[in-house]
Amino acid sequence: MIGKMRKFFLKSVSRELIIINIFSFMVLVIGIAVSVQIIISDKNNTQNFVNASNDTYVQVVRYVKSTDLQNNYYIDNLAKLNNVNIAVADMKGSVILKSNAVKDRYMDLDSIREYMVKDHTGKTVYELYDLNISGNKYVLVTWKASGTYYEIFKHVYIIAFPIVISLGIIYFWSYKKARYIKYICKGIVKISQENLDCELEKRGSDELEILAEEINRMSFNLKNMMDREKSLQRFKNELITNMSHDLRTPLTSLIGYLYLLNDKNTSVSVKDREIYSKKSLERAKKLKLLIDNLFQYSKLESGEIEPELYNVNIVEIMEQIIGEMSILAKKSGIKFVKKYDMADIKLKVDPCLISRAFQNILSNAVKYSVKNSSVCIDITSDKESTVVSFQNKPIQSLSDKQIGKIFERFYMGDKSRNSHENNSGLGLAIVKNIVKLHEGEVWAENKDNTFKIYVRLRNDLLSKLK
Repeated sequence: MIGKMRKFFLKSVSRELIIINIFSFMVLVIGIAVSVQIIISDKNNTQNFVNASNDTYVQVVRYVKSTDLQNNYYIDNLAKLNNVNIAVADMKGSVILKSNAVKDRYMDLDSIREYMVKDHTGKTVYELYDLNISGNKYVLVTWKASGTYYEIFKHVYIIAFPIVISLGIIYFWSYKKARYIKYICKGIVKISQENLDCELEKRGSDELEILAEEINRMSFNLKNMMDREKSLQRFKNELITNMSHDLRTPLTSLIGYLYLLNDKNTSVSVKDREIYSKKSLERAKKLKLLIDNLFQYSKLESGEIEPELYNVNIVEIMEQIIGEMSILAKKSGIKFVKKYDMADIKLKVDPCLISRAFQNILSNAVKYSVKNSSVCIDITSDKESTVVSFQNKPIQSLSDKQIGKIFERFYMGDKSRNSHENNSGLGLAIVKNIVKLHEGEVWAENKDNTFKIYVRLRNDLLSKLK
């Protein structure tokens, strides 16, 4: 219960201030009450001393009939009983009789009378009484060291003490909060100067702690936005550089062949004309492929594409792609080997995007496999995921470092890919983005001169289902 109350009150600066003010007010009231009680007690002590002195005088007059030193025993008992110091002095101030606690042998009666005129102000109070013992005049002196302050200014100190304590509590609380606010302001200035690594320390559990936490979150998000903006800018620059080179090559060839076909000063045979036309068509197709891949990759990279998920048979999609790729495979003597025997595996995917991913992988496997070899396709499934794998024998083996980069844009680990007429350097990068949209994984392995790409898709992708 106390923990809940503490958590409730300390989560708000305004509530903290109310508590501090209430606490300070209570300290002030209690302090003033104690101070008043001390003052009243001091006055009561003074009055009690006067009464005790009067009683002492009465007893001395009644029982002390001589200045015999044996009377010191009675006077000492009387002093202890009334809690005062007692001395009997002659008119010159010489002490005749006294209580044991008194060490002085002389009393300055004139100074004591002058001191008493000041209304007993000070640490010691006195009372003087005239005595007649055996026909001689004496003075009875009673006094007590009160240990209290009766001056008005000292009473003011007593009252002022709780006020100072209350103001001190408020000041130190305010100073602590003000210092933290100043610390937050300095952090904001650093962040405004693009020092986005600056992280504010969170203190307490009130609004200032929430403010520091939100400023940290804002700084973190701003840094991510700036990093992403820089990454996009680098991407645009790389895209322009790489694509301008990749587009220039087929475009230059296309312009050259078209120039030969349309050059009236050069005699071109029918056979050469057919060759130039075929080459021009091939270059135009490559340009179209480059532009299509660039368009597709740009949309995937920018997050503009939202997958439209449907419950489809992944095996049917694979069979369709294998059928479409058969003609290209036959030209290189490539055979497709299906290692799966399942006919129906339902997954919630975007059929168009997944088809594009599988087609890109299979197309790469056909283009960069050793002639008269085989490309193996396997599909396995369990309760959590489905894994589709593509295995082929590559023309050139890739190192582990190269395999780690093949899904990056414009990366071509195999040198033969640089000169391939249908290579854009974006095929596997598109695959990676498509699989990522489906919350899946894609990776590659190269063992014993066998290259293998795996695609894992979740079986429970329900959150984005239409």
